[in-house]
Amino acid sequence: MNTTLTDPILYHDGCRVCLDIARTLQGTMPGLAIVDLGLHPELKPQAEQRGVSALPCLVVGDKLLPIAPHSELSDIGSAHS
Repeated sequence: MNTTLTDPILYHDGCRVCLDIARTLQGTMPGLAIVDLGLHPELKPQAEQRGVSALPCLVVGDKLLPIAPHSELSDIGSAHS
């Protein structure tokens, strides 16, 4: 995924609620990158680097905007996720 630090990115865990949020935001935010960490856990370090700890989370520049957070980034890639 090729994004700059100013591109909006939505990190989420892939649950139904997150997929609905992603679909809604994608329709209203041109250029939004969507990262399903359930499908791509290898991108977890990127989310950590940007300061994400709760999912779903919209990152715009250096601003973190958790949206109805219900999952922890630390759960991604663990045995119980």
